[in-house]
Amino acid sequence: MTLPSEPSRPRSPRRGALPASTAFVLALGAGCAALLLRNVMTGAPTSRAVPGASTETPSVQEALGRFAVRDVRGRTVPLVPQGEPAVVMISSRTCGWCKRALKDLGELAGGRPLSRLRLLTLEGAGEGGPMVAKEGITGAVLLGPAGSADQVQLTFRYPGTPTFLAVDRQGRVVRTLPGYPIREEMRHWFAVMVGDADAP
Repeated sequence: MTLPSEPSRPRSPRRGALPASTAFVLALGAGCAALLLRNVMTGAPTSRAVPGASTETPSVQEALGRFAVRDVRGRTVPLVPQGEPAVVMISSRTCGWCKRALKDLGELAGGRPLSRLRLLTLEGAGEGGPMVAKEGITGAVLLGPAGSADQVQLTFRYPGTPTFLAVDRQGRVVRTLPGYPIREEMRHWFAVMVGDADAP
């Protein structure tokens, strides 16, 4: 006599396991994002050619993207002044390391104005005001994305804050520093911000 066989049940994956196809897509996406971020942070040339652009030192627009910024008065202004070295610090009001960097910069300044610091705050120029005031920083130019599209572009291009970019007199990014380093390294960047050096 033959017993009826039990209907086969689909095998359930182990708890917490991802299907292989999902894991592959996630790994591929993470790899592409990491490669793009590395190219942007180091100024390495991407596969997209920009007519007339140097592959050695990208312009600030090539490194950051072409978007408009506003100052605390709501005026659309250049991200960096033409013909003058500057340090662009990309920050966020919720970034603890940004606050730590500004605290150290305030102590290093000792009241000297940081006239070459361009504080680009993701949430808007006005959001940078309390951050610099708390640390006694004067002279910094407070900037923010001009509109929501500019904010989205900048946020996706630079998901990590702080990020520092040293820009030379020709508007070229000569050095990029993702994250906050030790205070001794920040002294080199501070020298540019205060006007004692042209590059870190």
